[in-house]
Amino acid sequence: MGIAGVGSRESGVGARVALFSPLPPTRTGVAHYASMLLPELRKHLDVIAISDPRPPTPDPRIYFLGNNPHHAWIYEEAMRTPGVVVLHDLVLHHLIVEMTLARGDVDGYVAALEANHGQAGAAWARGRAAGLHSEMGNFLMPASVDVANRSRAVIVHNRYAADRLRSFGVTTPIHVVPHPFEPQPSTRGRRDEIRAKHGFAADDRVIGLFGFLTSAKRAEVVLAAFASARGREERLRLLVVGEPAPNVDVDALRGDGITFTGYVADDEFAAYFAAVDRLVNLRYPSAGETSGTLIRAFEAGKPVAVSDYAQFAEFPDDCVVKIPFGDGEVAALADFFVRSLPDPSTAQAAWLRENASMELTVRGYLAALDDVSRVPIAPVTRTIPLFPQLHATLRDDAVVLRNSGDFTIRTRSYGQPGYRLMMLLFNGETVIDDRWVELPRDLRPGDTAEVAIPRVEGTLRLYHAIDGIPIVVAEPFAEFERVSGVGSRESGAAHV
Repeated sequence: MGIAGVGSRESGVGARVALFSPLPPTRTGVAHYASMLLPELRKHLDVIAISDPRPPTPDPRIYFLGNNPHHAWIYEEAMRTPGVVVLHDLVLHHLIVEMTLARGDVDGYVAALEANHGQAGAAWARGRAAGLHSEMGNFLMPASVDVANRSRAVIVHNRYAADRLRSFGVTTPIHVVPHPFEPQPSTRGRRDEIRAKHGFAADDRVIGLFGFLTSAKRAEVVLAAFASARGREERLRLLVVGEPAPNVDVDALRGDGITFTGYVADDEFAAYFAAVDRLVNLRYPSAGETSGTLIRAFEAGKPVAVSDYAQFAEFPDDCVVKIPFGDGEVAALADFFVRSLPDPSTAQAAWLRENASMELTVRGYLAALDDVSRVPIAPVTRTIPLFPQLHATLRDDAVVLRNSGDFTIRTRSYGQPGYRLMMLLFNGETVIDDRWVELPRDLRPGDTAEVAIPRVEGTLRLYHAIDGIPIVVAEPFAEFERVSGVGSRESGAAHV
């Protein structure tokens, strides 16, 4: 049976629940989210809000986890005492780094990555500790698998995050719960006040870039598009509302027509949505989050541009303008800045009512809590591997690759780097040919594809690789000898 009294209107307030989360004035969007949700949850539950470490508290527990150091102690509690974990970010890798490697704890980092992503995770962690690093690796290995598997239930705010967790083998019940919005109609009357404060004229078109500014928000694309668009429309302005991440060079982002506010408190933040005319909310790679600033943009009824992939692709086309990746990304965003657009406010308001009401959010939390006592924790049975299972055979001047695993090999997937091969030809120990090779198409389990090889004698070795990621497995998965006059022969294992 479920938790006695959960969501019971007949018996008044239901069970006692402990909710672990940062709270205002902590400078994080999760703290603001918690401040919205707590009053509504308390209509159904006796919720104890815990915003700092303290002695033992009642069960069940809800843990809010985000990808920053504010959540380190909450992560430790969730690992010790399983409860309902709310993954505001699917990616917790940066948090794990802050808790281990940034403190000099290499062994702890290796152990955490191995617990989340197996031997490939451990190999990646050792490489990073030795100085090899790509930011994409933080997203390739989100490091939220272990805490999700230890939990009694998991809450995420979009289908993309749920699908990614399941692809990593998470079998804990996963609930996709709407991210709520908070109507703030009074802030709309502050448009002129905020614009005057920053020196904007009435006929300026102000583009808003909101929230904690990280490299994943594609600031370089926004700036390039803004520069291009401003050459066509001199009344264009860019307002960056929020503080930058430590690894973002703000000085490099400054320019004519660009205004930085720095940190803006929650009680002022909403008024800035009224002050801008359009918003840009790009992401790559995705941390699996549902953007609170995007939800606020909908509440304000403003045109908003998003990247056309991952969880952002789930939004209807009449609510957002989707910007595709590729060579045309900057041009498409610049066009969004300057061209006439239909008013999206009616569609956005309808979407919020149907998909983001606080009532739906609370209902989702109650359902997840009900799962805690009636659904046993299921064992992990399978995980998506970092590298695929490929069987290689040699045929004339090509290698035939067959996907012998259980998962489709994606040549390119937005939000993740694409799989590639490294093909090296050796004469003894000397590399005489070295090339990256992309698969010609996605390979479903059992599918085959041919890859051309150089017409040169020597030892041909094939290595797994991922676009933009340092090699974490240095051994070849296939090796062939190409010998003049007697054809070619396979040497050693040709698959993993």
